[in-house]
Amino acid sequence: MSKPYTFYGADLSLYSGKLRAYLRFKRIPYVEVAPNFYTFNVTIKRHTGDAVIPVLVSPEGSWMQDTSDIIEAMEARFPNAPVVPPTPVQAFAARLFELWGDEFWLPTAMHARWSHQEENYPLFERDATQSFFPGWPLWISRLIVKQGLAKMLAEFLPVLGVNRDSAPLLDKWIAQQLDALDAHFAVQPFLFGSRPSLGDYGMIGPLYAHLGRDPWPLRNLIEPRKHLHAWVQRMINPPAGEGEFLPDDRLAQTLTPMLRSIFDEMTPFLASGAGELRRVIKNFKPGERLPRFMGQTEYPLAGGRWRQKLLPYTLWMAQRVVDSYRSLPEADAAKVKAWLGTIGGLPILELDLPRLRRAGLRAALAED
Repeated sequence: MSKPYTFYGADLSLYSGKLRAYLRFKRIPYVEVAPNFYTFNVTIKRHTGDAVIPVLVSPEGSWMQDTSDIIEAMEARFPNAPVVPPTPVQAFAARLFELWGDEFWLPTAMHARWSHQEENYPLFERDATQSFFPGWPLWISRLIVKQGLAKMLAEFLPVLGVNRDSAPLLDKWIAQQLDALDAHFAVQPFLFGSRPSLGDYGMIGPLYAHLGRDPWPLRNLIEPRKHLHAWVQRMINPPAGEGEFLPDDRLAQTLTPMLRSIFDEMTPFLASGAGELRRVIKNFKPGERLPRFMGQTEYPLAGGRWRQKLLPYTLWMAQRVVDSYRSLPEADAAKVKAWLGTIGGLPILELDLPRLRRAGLRAALAED
């Protein structure tokens, strides 16, 4: 390859951490560029339809956005050491974990960073000013970052259900899941063996930028769990060698607590969101982009109830998981269904999802 890929990303960005870890493991040559204010709001938006990171630009000049779509494209181009396991149960589980990390952990990521902003903000401010406003007077860039943060906190945290009253429930859930992940990584380097999978990349997004790098969660949530901390380090600095997935399409028993959250908490979250979208779908035309946040969902979490707005984009991600099952050969689909039946996971296949397509950072109703 005569030219490397160009990776527009930033350390403070949740999904940049996911894509960077993937590119490093696959040994895909790339140059990372921190997008400045103009690049972010003009150049990237012109090519992708949204001011967003991460973005990957191929040596041929093709602009790619959305980490799930990017990884899928890169896997076709760089088939060595595939991150989607070749066996049906592990492959389906990897897609579930990607969905869980990408979407279901969003309240956790935002809470870990912004409910402790007194300690976390200086690093965020430094990253944002250096990345997006190089060469600007510091007082101006700091003011812009502060104003942007105020807008985000006023809009984003409430839609995810994060507030002073709900925080204790989320803290309980976070402790449960981090303890379970720590126990798993005590016996296995990655989710499905000695090779990172698509599921690991879904998880590293929130567990690097927001929990594994920001000062408060790093000190209080990640570092005390030494096996989880070591996994974060392996993900961002992958060891030499490809590793292997467990033989015989096997899943470690230590994954059970996380799978319980996927089936007992995330699946009701998706079902609630799908029901809400079905309720309002008549107000939108085929092909029309949906609001980024809409309606209200309620679902079980850590023995309590969590309420947040629906993200239609999450349902597009769930649609990809269900589609992967529906595209399987009959024998492989039977294996996945049998596995789901043993752990109470069949409702994930029964979700009544309106047909969606991705439209930049949002979902749109699929056109007939």
